Amino acid sequence: MFWILPLALAQDVVTLSVVKTGQVGTSIPSLKISLHQEASSLVVDLTCGSKKFSRSGTAALGAVIEIPLDVPAGTWSCKGSLLGSFADGSEGEMPLSFTVQMLNPMKVNLDGGSLDLERRNLRVVLDRKASKVEVNATTLGGDVVGMGEVLSTAGPGMPISVSWEKMREGEVIKVRIRAYDADGFWSELELLPWSYRIPHEDVNFPTASAEILPAEEPKLEEALARVQETLRKYGQDLLTIRLYVAGHTDTMGDSAYNQKLSLDRALSIARWFKAHGFPGEVFYQGFGESQPLVSTGDSVDEPRNRRVDYVVASQPPGGGWKSLP
Repeated sequence: MFWILPLALAQDVVTLSVVKTGQVGTSIPSLKISLHQEASSLVVDLTCGSKKFSRSGTAALGAVIEIPLDVPAGTWSCKGSLLGSFADGSEGEMPLSFTVQMLNPMKVNLDGGSLDLERRNLRVVLDRKASKVEVNATTLGGDVVGMGEVLSTAGPGMPISVSWEKMREGEVIKVRIRAYDADGFWSELELLPWSYRIPHEDVNFPTASAEILPAEEPKLEEALARVQETLRKYGQDLLTIRLYVAGHTDTMGDSAYNQKLSLDRALSIARWFKAHGFPGEVFYQGFGESQPLVSTGDSVDEPRNRRVDYVVASQPPGGGWKSLP
């Protein structure tokens, strides 16, 4: 946003303009001085809040001198003076008085779990009035496979829906969102929706136990090899890959007991993976009988529901995960 200051020097020897608004990390306010005569001396002294800015020296005809006003976030009153001596022998002084604003980076958040890779759409929420949202989807290696844009005047906190067109085939690894506010400032949000469920043979635990028997460890060793193969394939393009271990039970017995048992078994397997070489963070969660693979009634012995899932992902597949110490 520009603001033209009134002239106070004779014969319009300078024109002043102010970029009044900036955003931390993107741009900063500034004072611009355009010279219509050569200046043998041009001195600027300015105070914005508690910060002082100055400039002195000569200036050529046609020069545009920019004084960045790197102030902290907030609204600041700037006062000072400009003193000049010019080639035609004229001299003059003018007071400077204006206000600048430095905005904090705009916050861009995904609206809940609205990212839908299959339908290629999502919703975002900004903390300032919007003007535009852009999105692109990229594959392993950074090839763009989808792009989209939506114009919006949504206010702070109002969800903005945006979708992208499929440009070519490819597995989407990253979704990058760039949102612009009403003043043209932007902020980005990068989503890493990629995840991979590791195929494996389920570990058989003793009844009412979370102990991993030695005879069951080859199953985990085979699963670990698949995890490591996945890391080799995707690790260079995804800065962070984590392992999520989810325990499940059937509906036999008390639901509270099943919840604890599923958590304990997930924890046992999470500890095994960490102890045997998984290099990243490991998380675990017990779901008890709440997410059956096969729907059953109460007190049904269903082996397919007694399972532990292994998922490698860049972002948590839902909430409630506990980090392995």
